[in-house]
Amino acid sequence: MHETLKRIWEASWLAARTIGMLLLACGVSNTAASLAADIQYVVLEGGGPDQGPGRDVEANVRSMARRFGPMPASSKRMVAYGVQQLRILSRSSKVVQEDVEQALDLAERTGIPVFLHLDSCYGWGADDTLPSEDQPAVQFWKHPEMREWDRFPVNGELPNCIPRPWFNWGPWCSPAPAIPAFGSPAFADFASSQLDEGVLAPLVARLKRWRSENREHLFAGINVAWEAHLPDFADPFFQLLIDREKGVVRAEAPRSAKGIELDRSFIGKQLGYASLHWRGWDEERLVKAAKQEGISRDEKFRQLCYLAIHNYMETLARTCHERGLPSDRVYTHIVALATVKPASTTRPPVWTAVNSFSTPGFTMDNRGGAKFNLQKLLSQIGQASQTEPVRFGVVESYFRLGDRIYVDDADSCRQELEDLFAEGANLQAFYGGFPLVKRTPEAALQAVQAWLEAE
Repeated sequence: MHETLKRIWEASWLAARTIGMLLLACGVSNTAASLAADIQYVVLEGGGPDQGPGRDVEANVRSMARRFGPMPASSKRMVAYGVQQLRILSRSSKVVQEDVEQALDLAERTGIPVFLHLDSCYGWGADDTLPSEDQPAVQFWKHPEMREWDRFPVNGELPNCIPRPWFNWGPWCSPAPAIPAFGSPAFADFASSQLDEGVLAPLVARLKRWRSENREHLFAGINVAWEAHLPDFADPFFQLLIDREKGVVRAEAPRSAKGIELDRSFIGKQLGYASLHWRGWDEERLVKAAKQEGISRDEKFRQLCYLAIHNYMETLARTCHERGLPSDRVYTHIVALATVKPASTTRPPVWTAVNSFSTPGFTMDNRGGAKFNLQKLLSQIGQASQTEPVRFGVVESYFRLGDRIYVDDADSCRQELEDLFAEGANLQAFYGGFPLVKRTPEAALQAVQAWLEAE
């Protein structure tokens, strides 16, 4: 029984990819056919954890409209506004739908295209106290089949000590009371339902009208992940950050978790056991499979975690495809660190972001912590997708990060934009740029304007 489950699971992504490519080739969707215009987008993202910096979406979009004006439908270069942190894991479909519709309305009124960036991985705001109508259909952090563990069940008893997510983005962050079990079918079904009801239902209805009005360029795309990974609290870099704090870590963000202390019992632990358990794995089977394959038990564990991350993102991308969105407007999202450091469940290999329903997207920042090797990235995307030319999205980068300003020369900034588009990017998104005149360096705005005018 377990071997059958294994074969089915490990073959599922390849089968889905093959079927998806056939469906796309046959043109199953009028939306997919009409949206596949070869437009390059530079996206400025507002909001973020706790909807800041720049939490006023309407003010953000209107400031872009004043600076750049409406985007002509005939243009092949456009700026877009990115709505950060659509909380499909921690808010009701109604709340998410209202956020989506606000962004779509603003795109219509201003002529500034919109890019939708989902929180389908972190669960920001799960600690908030909410009225019942604002709560998600299922609170995954309380659901025994949807949250991660640091070990397999013992004698049929599920672990009752549940780790929180922890990472350092400058401040220490712990956005939810539990970590999603990406390999859990129950969790994947929940996230897909939230995506479909909260985001895709209003989006697809709007796209139908925009197509008839020659305004479908107002949809710049959708990022269905957000640095998807399964934490490894034994990672040396994480251990270094803990040591720097002398072992005592307290959350500074989000506001609802401020002051919560890291449970030291999880330091040094690998997570992902729930994702494997709900697919039929246990310690005995894991060790046996590793021995048969001539690899270590830990390497086999990581391989299965990578597959869980891949399949989760593919499930969300397939949900978009079934609603008619083309693959060049749907982005998966991991960091690209595995191109410069050994892969881990915290920094998954590039192939995990590749599937036939989406364009692989990455956090890319060679000035900061999300470093990458572009040629390795392109090579590994090509190997995984078996398609030419290679396409990708820079779905998170920065003109500034916190108080550190990255850009002081417009010409070199514009050249960087041109170079990445020339290498196969069809979108470059920059996080944390609002309020516009206060947060985005003037040299970066000049570079974007020059890039637009050079079409």
